[in-house]
Amino acid sequence: MDRPINSYYYREPEKNKKSKKGKRRTKIFFNIFFMILFILIFVALVRSPVFKMQRIEVKGNERVSYEEILRIADIEEGTTLWQVNNRVLKKRLEKMPLINSARVSYVFPQALAIDVKEKEPIALIPYWERYLEISEDRTILGAADEMEDLPLMTGIIIEKPYVGQKVDPGEIIYLEEILRTISNMSSQELSFFSDFKVKDPLNLKVYTIDGTEIWLGKDNYEKKLEEVPRVLMEIKRQKEEEPGYIDLRVSHFPPKR
Repeated sequence: MDRPINSYYYREPEKNKKSKKGKRRTKIFFNIFFMILFILIFVALVRSPVFKMQRIEVKGNERVSYEEILRIADIEEGTTLWQVNNRVLKKRLEKMPLINSARVSYVFPQALAIDVKEKEPIALIPYWERYLEISEDRTILGAADEMEDLPLMTGIIIEKPYVGQKVDPGEIIYLEEILRTISNMSSQELSFFSDFKVKDPLNLKVYTIDGTEIWLGKDNYEKKLEEVPRVLMEIKRQKEEEPGYIDLRVSHFPPKR
């Protein structure tokens, strides 16, 4: 078939094609070159003695020793800062039984800072002639020779306690709730009570410093403990004497005035 008159076919010159191919090859070459250069610089920084760990600073630890924290951190000699994953280290430290939270940060160029917050005792459990310090999550933090400014929790038997052990609640289903409630109370509020007896799985008994026995049942402790002083005052006003016991297993608080 004859080619139509006035038809025009454009054919790119071979010189231009070669020029474009050359530019693409040059671009690929430079990309590979810079990638290799970046890797080499990164490896050099990771292994550079300038960033080699010289010291580890630890703050906030009282019950947990510096040596124990280093053992859990497990940072080998010659490690550089770039080789330490602070998120992984943070999680590892927070798994320690006495540590509540941890923060890990770099102190360039040759130090690592670890700031820990230890669990705090909120109650005491009598054990022979000593007192076991218990945290909110039932962890045994240590032992005290004398009564501290903490509420006493009786009725719990622990045969062979050790630091870091969690107290087994057994049938006391409300143990965690009362510990959580105690941790949220102020020292002034707690000073009103002398003993939390957790022996009965269906009824928590609390004793005031004046000897009044209060039955709290197995739930709603925060509200009940908050109302105890007002209930006592109302009963004293009506009967003009200290009550022997008060049953608050079912809420029946007098209205506030």
